[in-house]
Amino acid sequence: MTLSSSTPEPDSTPRGKLAKHLRLIRQAAGFATQAPLANRLGVSSDLISKMETGKHVPTQDIFLALLDICAVSEEARVYLTDLWVLARAGRGGVREFFEKYATAEEKAAFLRMWGLLLIPGPLQTREYAYAMFQARGLDEGEAVEQTDLRVKRHAKVDGPGAAHVTALIYELALHRQVGTAEVMAGQLDRLLELSSRRNVVIQVVPDDGSYFPGLDGEFGIATGPDISDTLIMVTVEDHVSDESEAVGKVIALFEEVRGYALNVVQSRTVLTEALQQWKSRQQ
Repeated sequence: MTLSSSTPEPDSTPRGKLAKHLRLIRQAAGFATQAPLANRLGVSSDLISKMETGKHVPTQDIFLALLDICAVSEEARVYLTDLWVLARAGRGGVREFFEKYATAEEKAAFLRMWGLLLIPGPLQTREYAYAMFQARGLDEGEAVEQTDLRVKRHAKVDGPGAAHVTALIYELALHRQVGTAEVMAGQLDRLLELSSRRNVVIQVVPDDGSYFPGLDGEFGIATGPDISDTLIMVTVEDHVSDESEAVGKVIALFEEVRGYALNVVQSRTVLTEALQQWKSRQQ
């Protein structure tokens, strides 16, 4: 398979430098084309193409396996690993519209989330997120990259600098299948585990078939003493704003939706029932 026709990442960036060297070490190892190396790694040729044009930075396991397969010297490993760390630390994979909210979320002391169609991002398991991105039509490399970025957001829920999190989840999201039944069971198990943490409140909004405020779209709100209150609204076109009037209206909407939610104990019962239903569907 030939290299991607899209414009390569400039050689002056860590991504571009890494991409150039990955291509060179493949060729030096005797892999004239990308397909044989892709087969050895157990990935697609398209993923190798994206790695060699800087469109995707490999995950650690793929990166280390590639160095082993290509018999890269210890000296070259040190240099390439430094490049890989710099490339992975960059925000190349973060969607442009999301950068403002991602920055606010990292510094937030309080997070409010409303999950209408899906489980809110920072609460998603790796398997759930990956299945979701695949279902959206992302190719393998993009799905892996976006999943890695999604998993990094776990730190704001259960990491050392975790925020106080209040998540409202519409009951239908607990029963909307993303991936396999095993993926869903793992996701529900994760929600139950998180709901036992002192900094996390998870409340289920039951579905009784009637309209209530909040059915027009999902959203998240990041607040804290060191940031401007920032919201992300998930609609046809996702929107991020830190305008006080807009954020204030959505905070008020969040509290209104919360008025329809079950309490924490009742919510854990609903989560447990949903978990058991998904477990019964496993093969």
